[in-house]
Amino acid sequence: MTRIKSYHRPETVEAALDLLARPGIATAVLAGGTQLNARKLEGVDEVVDLQAVGLDGIHRAGDRLLVGAMTRLQAIVEAEEVPALVRETAHREGPNTFRNQGALGGVIVDADPESELLAALLVCEAGVTVQTLAGTSTMPLSDFLADVTGSVEGGIITEISLATDGETASERVARTPADKPIVAAVGRKTADGRVLLALCGVADTPILVEPDQPASLDPPADFRGSSEYRREMAVVLSERVVAHLN
Repeated sequence: MTRIKSYHRPETVEAALDLLARPGIATAVLAGGTQLNARKLEGVDEVVDLQAVGLDGIHRAGDRLLVGAMTRLQAIVEAEEVPALVRETAHREGPNTFRNQGALGGVIVDADPESELLAALLVCEAGVTVQTLAGTSTMPLSDFLADVTGSVEGGIITEISLATDGETASERVARTPADKPIVAAVGRKTADGRVLLALCGVADTPILVEPDQPASLDPPADFRGSSEYRREMAVVLSERVVAHLN
């Protein structure tokens, strides 16, 4: 069993970063806490809890919506200014108890391959802001998911920005309506006519794809569906989403 030696609850991002930067001390970040378990805490000496840092909240900046990394999923579900697609997919992340505890930053770092919320953020052209002791940088969510460990190394996600214009659509296949999707397709047609398409359940993380790309994918298989089944569902669901948007 993992034994945590120390628990910290800093009140500023800078103080949290100082704790993470200490040499020789394996430190884990605690946001909502829903993603941490014994497996993920293996080898961890200390925990830094971000609840008092003040990274929650939703507000608009120009044509983008800014969401603090510590914003609870239920707050996103209830926020009328958040695009309907993001609210709906945030609701699908888990039951009410999970949504009231889980934070958006934790969902992004966890990079669940079946997360429809991450797929929705991808088509909303989400940007992830990471603060380190060296400064602050923002990268596309697609780049962040391609290398989660490297993207957040020595830093903390502070904010997620997303576009709110355009029309959206989604399709999914699952064992039950309440279950995680086996495969899901999410799309957005921007105000200037671009069509963005994202899939989950077909790769190590949700991914952005071109409308003609699903047929060439090689999804991982599990007890819920073979690689061939997942690929065929990706094609069918993508065609439905694109047809709706067009």
